[in-house]
Amino acid sequence: MIDTGRIRLGVDRRGEGPPVILVGGTGMPPIAWDVAGLTPALVDSGFEVIAYASRGVVPSDAPSPNSTVADLGEDLTSLVDTLSLDRPPALVGYSLGSFTIEHLLSTYPNHFSAGVLIAGPGPTTPLLHSVVNSEAALIDRLGILPAEVMTMQTLLTALPPTALATADPLVEQWASMSAYQSDQWTSSDGEVAQARASHAWLRDEERMDRLHRIAVPVLAVAFEFDPLLGPTQAQSAVDQIPGGELCVVPGAGHGGVMTHAQQVVPRVIDFLVKHHS
Repeated sequence: MIDTGRIRLGVDRRGEGPPVILVGGTGMPPIAWDVAGLTPALVDSGFEVIAYASRGVVPSDAPSPNSTVADLGEDLTSLVDTLSLDRPPALVGYSLGSFTIEHLLSTYPNHFSAGVLIAGPGPTTPLLHSVVNSEAALIDRLGILPAEVMTMQTLLTALPPTALATADPLVEQWASMSAYQSDQWTSSDGEVAQARASHAWLRDEERMDRLHRIAVPVLAVAFEFDPLLGPTQAQSAVDQIPGGELCVVPGAGHGGVMTHAQQVVPRVIDFLVKHHS
């Protein structure tokens, strides 16, 4: 646990070399990057890897049920300042973590060396608006996001349609994993805060216009069957980023960072070796 003076964050730091910070998605603990294989692959490739639990995720603080992507970004910059890194880090983010990185790269163009945006960049579609509005309505009425609803949403969006249509064992595995996700939250405030941050970001009509401010190389990784933020949206974002490039992983849903890690990890490593070594 590291106290940045702004917030206490659970941090996993290992390896030596150019620093890479991994920014998880909603409710995503640092160990998930290990399970996907990215952390050990980065260490083996000569990078220092810093993975942390964002506010609201165990064991980090959950200071409020209200949060914004800007708040998450300032948490990260306070961590960078506390670690006193000897060079600007590269940032790798998934989903909500990608939102955080987009904000930071467009706001502080000289503070970071490169960015990888996984299943995150792009305009908000009618379906994504519907997801955001349904989650916000549940929070307004119940004060929480019911675990049963979030499990259903995770299965429908994270997994490829072929797995869902054929009752692939992967579906049961993810259902069981989602059932225990409540253990990842510091408190219900933490879960609500991350959801509200995501909602406000996706409703921000100016966020796409800010992408042209990004001055470092960026790799956007999109998944072919991601119903939330798929390849078409990612291409729209890359078109706005001067140093942007797109990688589309075939056959994956929104959870492709885990289900298709064997394609994601080498592509991310290649990008960082080229732009951050």
